[in-house]
Amino acid sequence: MKKVLKISIYVIVIAVIAVLIYYLIPFVKLLLTEEGRAVINDTVQSCGKWAPLIFVGIEIIQIVAAVIPGAPIEIMSGVLFGSFWGIVWCVVGVYIGTVIVFTLVRKFGRPIVYKFFPQEKLEAIKLFNDEKKLALTAFILLAIPGTPKDFITYIAGLTKINPFKFFFIAAAARTPSMAVSVFMGANLGKGQFMMSFILLLVVIALAIAGYFIKNKYFDKKLENKSDSSEKSDADFSDK
Repeated sequence: MKKVLKISIYVIVIAVIAVLIYYLIPFVKLLLTEEGRAVINDTVQSCGKWAPLIFVGIEIIQIVAAVIPGAPIEIMSGVLFGSFWGIVWCVVGVYIGTVIVFTLVRKFGRPIVYKFFPQEKLEAIKLFNDEKKLALTAFILLAIPGTPKDFITYIAGLTKINPFKFFFIAAAARTPSMAVSVFMGANLGKGQFMMSFILLLVVIALAIAGYFIKNKYFDKKLENKSDSSEKSDADFSDK
């Protein structure tokens, strides 16, 4: 049963990625011309209220599936809805997706996390051992560009953090990096490719900085916790 569920999840994820790629290639081609951008705008307008609902649904799937990159979806939000509404719909999708993931993990525990991530990756939960700093740790990890934010959401569900506090933290911490991607998409939608390129460089720079910050502080902290745990186990064995 577990194997069937795991295979089903992979099939759904692959199908979603395939559909996105299928529609993304002609979508990018349309962005290259003014007429194409007008077609995109007319299509969104013709969908009416369904356009943001469909987008929010895609965002939720991305959060729950965890392995689907979020940046392309955020950029698409900027192209389709502009800067303001692009950020709004991204935040709505992230919030609902976070609530779903967190609730599922609280209900089913580690088994559901193992469906998406190897068991050894759950070592990262040691970063949340300090209950007094749970909220701060979650905020920093979610705010740093380049960290696996959806994985952190799954991990947070295994901790004692207050659900509503975490939902707020997740939405607030992820908004700045999402905003940059949305702005990039909004500029692409207007044909302002130079500004989009500059924002792309900003995203890359932030991601690199986030990678080094994570490696220097959090990975080292995790390693120290593992060493301390092993030492405690050895001392206990000696006794």
